[in-house]
Amino acid sequence: MTRLLPVVVAAALLAFGVVACGGDDSSSTRTQPATEATQEDRSPDESSGGVASDEKAKKGDARPGDGETGGSGSSDFVPKQHDDSGGGSAQFRVKGGDNSVQEFGEEADESEREEAATALHNFLDARAAEEWESACSFLAQDVKASLEQLAGQAQQAEDMSCAGILAKLTNRAALPALRSEAARADVGSLRIEGDRAFVLYRGIGDTVLAVPMTNEDGGWKVASLAGTPLS
Repeated sequence: MTRLLPVVVAAALLAFGVVACGGDDSSSTRTQPATEATQEDRSPDESSGGVASDEKAKKGDARPGDGETGGSGSSDFVPKQHDDSGGGSAQFRVKGGDNSVQEFGEEADESEREEAATALHNFLDARAAEEWESACSFLAQDVKASLEQLAGQAQQAEDMSCAGILAKLTNRAALPALRSEAARADVGSLRIEGDRAFVLYRGIGDTVLAVPMTNEDGGWKVASLAGTPLS
């Protein structure tokens, strides 16, 4: 999976500025204009949801700024509590389809799934709130390194930090969709094999997506800028 990261990030550099992950009610992936933002599309600071539990706040993937080189993270970002439905990967299998992700490795236990889900939720919430340093703190090191390398090749030298690159890549017209995606993400499964895993979750329009994860120093990090639709 690691050797595919540059390809994933390269695709994100080309597309992330004009689309947002997750799909709409017709299961297609498109940008929602900012003028069409709904109550669910409001920023994480304005939307409903509480502060993460003390138990999750103690985890490395729930503290903004951990693992971010050259930055301490944004003090304005507060992790939220998300209630995921769980249920395992069987619910996402497609009869007669390619279920390689749904059958990857083994189904993680509830505790492991919740840890990975917290990392994903924190990344989605921080990105939707434009808290770029915090968003980067939940990304895998390989993703951040690939972003910086590709930005350098594209001569985007104004701000070569992960936070600066994410800010530049994100089209502001996509923010309402990103906020909606962050609010609606419902993790159902974590398929794990060693230090690699996939989080499977439902996004906008009930679209099923998979996001690769990497275990770094005992904590799960998000290994892609966007989920891959499985349905």
